[in-house]
Amino acid sequence: MNRENPASEMRILALLGSVHPYGSERANLEVLDALREKGATVRVIVNQAGFAAEMRNFVTARGFDTVAAPHIETPKPYNKIRPLIDLPIGIVRGSIAFLMIHRDFKPTHVHACSQAWVLNFALALAWVRTPMVYRCGDAPILHNATWRAVWRFVVWRASRFVAVSRFIAGRMTAAGAAADKITVIYSRPPRRLAVPAGPKKEKTFNIGFVGQVIEGKGVAVLVAAFEEIAVVYPQARLLIAGRIRDDWHGEPWGVALRDATMANPLLAGRVEFLGQVEDVPGFLSRCQILVAPTLTEEPMGNVVMEAKEAGLASIIFRSGGFPEVIEHAVTGYVCAEKSAETLAVALRAYLDDPARAAAEGRAAKASLSKLGVDAFAERWEQVYAEAAR
Repeated sequence: MNRENPASEMRILALLGSVHPYGSERANLEVLDALREKGATVRVIVNQAGFAAEMRNFVTARGFDTVAAPHIETPKPYNKIRPLIDLPIGIVRGSIAFLMIHRDFKPTHVHACSQAWVLNFALALAWVRTPMVYRCGDAPILHNATWRAVWRFVVWRASRFVAVSRFIAGRMTAAGAAADKITVIYSRPPRRLAVPAGPKKEKTFNIGFVGQVIEGKGVAVLVAAFEEIAVVYPQARLLIAGRIRDDWHGEPWGVALRDATMANPLLAGRVEFLGQVEDVPGFLSRCQILVAPTLTEEPMGNVVMEAKEAGLASIIFRSGGFPEVIEHAVTGYVCAEKSAETLAVALRAYLDDPARAAAEGRAAKASLSKLGVDAFAERWEQVYAEAAR
């Protein structure tokens, strides 16, 4: 391997069978983009299903060489029998497709980031000996025997692991991954199409949220906290950027929250549900502070890194990997409890002192270097070089 530029000899076959480009998908494409910057050749296996067209188009728009393959669907809880038939057939179909793609592309590495996609190509991955790098963007799935078996297969098959936070690295080692095979690399802010935005409005203080409008992201808690402070701070506005999945069966939660918020006379006109926003840098340029009130154990939020890049401090709950990247009262505010009352206290701290928000935002931007973002591509190149040894 070329010691001066090891990535120039890498041919990476990435498994990315997603349906929509959410945070995890964008973060993995950022990794692959960084490796391309270093000289690697990358091909991405995408889901050939019709309902995955959005993701295929997104990957292609990023300039990646793609090839479609069949992917198994996640078993539905109301159907106990069909998975027993569909899973084996799907794994065989996926593995045959993988072997054909592998033969054509001749990869030096496989990039994996999901137990589901490893399962989809499991027979082929067990057959070929190409080094596999597994990026763990969430805690291992262990809630039933099937997923525990898949995780054991991943532990056996992966040459190197990358965890997106120390929190996730701890979950991985607890589930059997060797600590000496794990490298922690925080996410680089995803590259997005930025549209120049106008200056921030001086008479308003915009509080921003970016993410899926689902219960686990704490959006309802944020709305409740904003309602608590709205009367006292008439200059405050809450901007919510994120997909409301009202076109998905069984996902009425976000629609109900939006409708109830818009029906509240105090909040109507003060809270905006903007839907999916692709120009996140432009959105953040309108805000004075970002709030990421995740209720679940968030592995590592891309949006907090994007806020840092935009020069914004973040208000977070003590959740998963978030406290690793936000220093309380230096680069943001770490709430002691996951509650609307505690979040309202944090919002008041910045509304009472906008200069504090600006100062902590500058510190947040400077902290990207300490978190290793400047060396993101080099660190990933090193992981891949180590995997090939």
